[in-house]
Amino acid sequence: MALFDINKIKESVGKSAGEIRKSISEAAEKLPDSAKNINLSESMKDMAEKGQQVMESLKAKGDELAAAGKEKADDAKAALDAALSDRGSEAVFSTRDALRIMYCLMLIDGTVFAEEGAKYSEIGSASDQDFDIFKKQLIDECLAMAQSESAQGVEFISLDSGYSEEYYDQIRDYVGDLITEENFYRTEGVKAQELLRNMLAIAYSEGEYSEDERRLIRFVAEKSGVDDAVLAEMEGHFTSEVK
Repeated sequence: MALFDINKIKESVGKSAGEIRKSISEAAEKLPDSAKNINLSESMKDMAEKGQQVMESLKAKGDELAAAGKEKADDAKAALDAALSDRGSEAVFSTRDALRIMYCLMLIDGTVFAEEGAKYSEIGSASDQDFDIFKKQLIDECLAMAQSESAQGVEFISLDSGYSEEYYDQIRDYVGDLITEENFYRTEGVKAQELLRNMLAIAYSEGEYSEDERRLIRFVAEKSGVDDAVLAEMEGHFTSEVK
């Protein structure tokens, strides 16, 4: 018997080699999962880093927008402050709105007297060269608002409730609608004190300053920013003239 059996040695080496190949194969089969886990970990880390970058970018954009918003807010506040500084303490009316208010005064006590009509026409002609053209339309607007029968020198009776507190309120509310915030920013037109003087001139033209005329004039003064003391002085002037 020979000392070394070549076939057994080959068999042993072949078996060992097979086992090695099997081990390597098994390791190779496991390698993709292991590599995948490694790649996944790296991918998640990369995503986290990118997410952080996005968050930082969004924060920077937010800070930028906030700064821009503050600047716009500051600009808006400055514009508002400038606008408010231009606001007058007393209202200024368009000529036609002033004439509407004056005619409402003539309607307020239920009767338009000839003297009031004459004074109104005098003031209107002095205020606007086209007064004769738009006078009828303006008067008809006021009459329609008051729901009154149209004629000068006769009683104007509300078709709904007769001459009453509701009638006064209806006319007062119409006048109130003609006095808006915009009137305090007008630079041209009929100033509130001028309007009140004209209203007083009409009210006193027929010799009697009625309670409803007084109420409406005081309402206009209050809404248009004229001080009570200023109005009282104007009323005193007309009272002394009548006496």
